[in-house]
Amino acid sequence: MYIDDIQQAIDRCPRQHLLHLPTPLQPLDRLRRQIGGPRIWIKRDDLTGLAFGGNKSRYLEFTLAEALAQGADAVVLSAVVHSNHCRQFAAAAARLGLQAVVVLREDDSAMGRTDPITGNYLLNRLFGARIRLAPAADINAVVAEEMDRLRAAGRRPFTGLSAVLSRVAYIQCSLELSVQCQAQDIRPAAIVIGSGTNSLAGLLAGFALLDTDVTFVGTPQSHLQDPAHAAQHVVRAAMEAIEHLDLRCPAPPQVAQVRVDDSFVGTGFGHLDPPTRDSIHLLARTEGLLVDPAYTGKAFHALLDGVRRGLWPDDGDVLFVHTGGTPALFTYGADLLAANGA
Repeated sequence: MYIDDIQQAIDRCPRQHLLHLPTPLQPLDRLRRQIGGPRIWIKRDDLTGLAFGGNKSRYLEFTLAEALAQGADAVVLSAVVHSNHCRQFAAAAARLGLQAVVVLREDDSAMGRTDPITGNYLLNRLFGARIRLAPAADINAVVAEEMDRLRAAGRRPFTGLSAVLSRVAYIQCSLELSVQCQAQDIRPAAIVIGSGTNSLAGLLAGFALLDTDVTFVGTPQSHLQDPAHAAQHVVRAAMEAIEHLDLRCPAPPQVAQVRVDDSFVGTGFGHLDPPTRDSIHLLARTEGLLVDPAYTGKAFHALLDGVRRGLWPDDGDVLFVHTGGTPALFTYGADLLAANGA
């Protein structure tokens, strides 16, 4: 299928243009000289331009457009205290004139603490979002309470951010990547991304529509409940996005193209492990680029592990999609400086 046909289908979806696109695709030549292996390229979705960037900003162009199309004037989202989604959500809502409410889950990791006031938690407050804190068991009740409060105040709240539209946003990203790869004569053997669901499924859908043969490695943020069927779930999610656009691909995406690997989670979500810390230092000191301890750092560890194990040919190309998350670095200061001679 032609790029223009896919773009026209995407353009029929409601959308608020909030970002600086396309994001760059850059080589990591100094890193490659140090570790060997294939050419490594990084898709800089940390540079989407909204509130320190990230993959969720792509989602929000579509999901908040849907909220506005339904007449909403307030939006509610829940996630962990230092959620990248909530940070970008609060910024996008401010820019679109929507009242944002974020219900933040506290836990025992750096991602779940409010003291000190830094990182994404600080940014939520600067963007003017109403913040509620709650333990995991109470999140749904607090969200319902906030929805009722908004309705009682005469607001029209919206909380149903669409997963399928989030995948459509990453079909858009796949179109950018296709153009960039053609321009630089890149033929990716694999694409690595810190996602086990929507961003990964959107990329898979986009490359299937473009009839481009590539494999994907997705790293979820937490251990999988059903790892044996994780790739099947991603394929189904990709097909839902394709069907949402009323498109058909030359050949449907295949389970064999996808590896969803939770072995890089370490001790759990939000906990920094030594291999991830080493990966963060290596990228920072060879390329001057930053990845975070909870999401992109673990995905980058997966890429480095694949290179060191020789999973991809040395004369090939591997792409890393940087999904953002860098404000989370500031919540891990002491842990990040505990090794590597920092």
